[in-house]
Amino acid sequence: MLIQGYSQEIVYFDDKLIRKIAEDMVNFSTNVEKGEDVLIFLDPGGRQLALELAKLSLKKGARVYYLIQDRELNAEIIKGSSKLNIARFFSFDNIKFFEAEVTFLIRCPRNEFVYEEIEKEKMIEFNQAMKPAVIDFRVNYSRWCLIYLPTQMEAKIEGLKYEDYVKIFFQSCQRDWVRVKKVQEKLCQILDKGKELILIANSKNKDPKKRTRLEMSIEGMDFINSTIEANYPGSEVYSSPIKNSVNGQVFAEGVYSYSGKKMEDIYLKFENGKIVEASAKKGENNLIDILDSDEGAKYIGEIALGTNYKLKRRLFNPLLNEKVGGSFHFALGRSYRDEYKDGKLKRIYNGNDSLIHWDITILMHKKYGGGEVIVDGKTIQKDGLFVLKELQELNHL
Repeated sequence: MLIQGYSQEIVYFDDKLIRKIAEDMVNFSTNVEKGEDVLIFLDPGGRQLALELAKLSLKKGARVYYLIQDRELNAEIIKGSSKLNIARFFSFDNIKFFEAEVTFLIRCPRNEFVYEEIEKEKMIEFNQAMKPAVIDFRVNYSRWCLIYLPTQMEAKIEGLKYEDYVKIFFQSCQRDWVRVKKVQEKLCQILDKGKELILIANSKNKDPKKRTRLEMSIEGMDFINSTIEANYPGSEVYSSPIKNSVNGQVFAEGVYSYSGKKMEDIYLKFENGKIVEASAKKGENNLIDILDSDEGAKYIGEIALGTNYKLKRRLFNPLLNEKVGGSFHFALGRSYRDEYKDGKLKRIYNGNDSLIHWDITILMHKKYGGGEVIVDGKTIQKDGLFVLKELQELNHL
């Protein structure tokens, strides 16, 4: 594999591997069609993939345009701007999102924590400015696919050589997505029939606050069978819990980032759906600021099981981390809207709205203290592996 970089931000990967990802994103994830408008929204380090996405989309007869997001420049502008100018930060760019039938998002920030020193009120204003087009319209009215390319900073956080981290990333991309989707459909059918979902992790830890146990109602909710339709690499099944039904606690080990804010070893306690206690080993003030974004930030808007068994360890990269086979994740904040899949309306919206949608992942492998996924009193996954015969193939795909 060729890994040669002119800086820590612009890295060139093996052309064949990047081309395969671009082909999947254009032809499978979003199915770009002739005459459509395609927007590529990228960090500077995503140029290599952006070029392939543009070439393939143009070949299919689409119109292509792009926006480059420079987070360090964003941070300087936000710091020095009035609330009025932050509120209209995206005004020149919004039209591109509103016009796009397809949006590709390529994230690979050189510094994940570039917004660390920005005051809470300005970040809330920035997120509010982003929400109408970049979030709401894109998610609800366009076909989109998001990818996080591996960065030098993430490898350092993981204590990995960059080359080894890149190998983990590309291995997670090399799967039979058609086969994965077929088996995941069986998992969705089990969850769709379920009424109560219990998620357990690290239950024997000597410190009670480092144990995870969440109980929630999923009665009447539908689970979405997702491979690479929205995220690359994929695989997960997701829905939302009944908003006020979530009870229990979560301990999320490791380093997390949201909206450029760094946190480590997060503890959350839920009562009747709402977070009533929150702490972190590091970055607790950042955690509280995020939860204070609005009322909806204190409730869960998504619950999901990760099924990518090419990924076997916790990773800082949020998109990879939430897909790890043998993990579950939940999103604080905004719930996805109901959507049509295969001609059927899927109920996944639980009524929670928010400026944020923050995915937090918990691993249930033996290595991390083990765990269980229990549906209506029946264990369907134990210590990160599916135990039901009809689901066991997922453990090896």
